[in-house]
Amino acid sequence: MANRARTAVLPYILSELNESEESLRAQGIEAETLLAIYNDYIGRVAELKTIATFVTDTLLRHKDVHAVRYRIKEPLHLLKKIIRKKQEYPSRYLNAANYTIYINDLAGVRILHLSKQSCHNIANYIQQNWELKREPYAYVKEGDTHDAKQFSALNYKVMMNSRGYKAQHYIIKVQATRQLYFIEIQVKTLFEEGWSEIDHCIRYPDHEPNELLNRLLWLLNQSTSNADMLATQMQALANELHNYQQGHKTGAKVTVSQLHSHIDDLPVDQQEKQYLYACLAKLTGSEL
Repeated sequence: MANRARTAVLPYILSELNESEESLRAQGIEAETLLAIYNDYIGRVAELKTIATFVTDTLLRHKDVHAVRYRIKEPLHLLKKIIRKKQEYPSRYLNAANYTIYINDLAGVRILHLSKQSCHNIANYIQQNWELKREPYAYVKEGDTHDAKQFSALNYKVMMNSRGYKAQHYIIKVQATRQLYFIEIQVKTLFEEGWSEIDHCIRYPDHEPNELLNRLLWLLNQSTSNADMLATQMQALANELHNYQQGHKTGAKVTVSQLHSHIDDLPVDQQEKQYLYACLAKLTGSEL
């Protein structure tokens, strides 16, 4: 285990958590147990950084992965999470010997990709490289039955989110030494990540936005959803247009009707679609 020179003492822990020994005991938690967890965890941070770096480098090898970032949970955030989880699971007793078994995100990795459909290739890659602790979770926007059915059919636990949060979460098992760790991987598009970051900044710390801000966040979510649809159809159209233009060389059979279908699915108004149809007609030499 790494050097423990930064070992904390109980008054520091209580002060930072804004708790007393009595208030913690009333929640079924011993302050000395939290102190022991804290001091054990700070000795693991360097190892977790090494593991998270390895996971990040592995994920970056996949062609559909645009960017990867990781973070290691702050020691005090770990204690706050343990306190919150005690309310959710009152019969569970965490201590310095077992908290690594129950906490799934001591390290967290976030994958960003460009096209919505890329998430399925990335999911396969994750599960080819690591064993999962549990079934993956798919967070979908409340009312989005299409995505809900799609992920449910792929054996995800579907979580409807009323705010519009969208992502897939995986808990992987990683064991560089005898110590087993669980790491959370979140998979999102660039636009989903942008909305999520702005939503987080508005909602935290410790306050809920008013009706005005809630509405603006909802409008931003709608815009990012449309941007994702636009980006996905753009990529598909670009690929098929290339195949259409190279068809005499490759033998690929792409029809103008297929190219039209991508424009049909774009989240833009009819006037804009007519302009795009005209552009497509010029490129293909076809009738509008």
